[in-house]
Amino acid sequence: MRFVAVQEPPHHSWAVVDTINDAPVEFAGRVLIGLTSREARWFVALGNDHSGWPQYSRPAPHLRLVEAGGPSPIRKRRGH
Repeated sequence: MRFVAVQEPPHHSWAVVDTINDAPVEFAGRVLIGLTSREARWFVALGNDHSGWPQYSRPAPHLRLVEAGGPSPIRKRRGH
């Protein structure tokens, strides 16, 4: 598996990391950090398994390595 979910210190949130580059990834312009466990698992499944995706007329967004000065992280929702 290329993408994995890792728990961030102090163990309240999760991130999705590219195992090849050992760095967080982004999806649709957002860095995948500060996620719930469920969100992180969903993005990992999305990034690692393209076989079950429906075919679209345009390419679906993919997970990619975050570049320096890149997109901003996903912010926590109220109440979380």
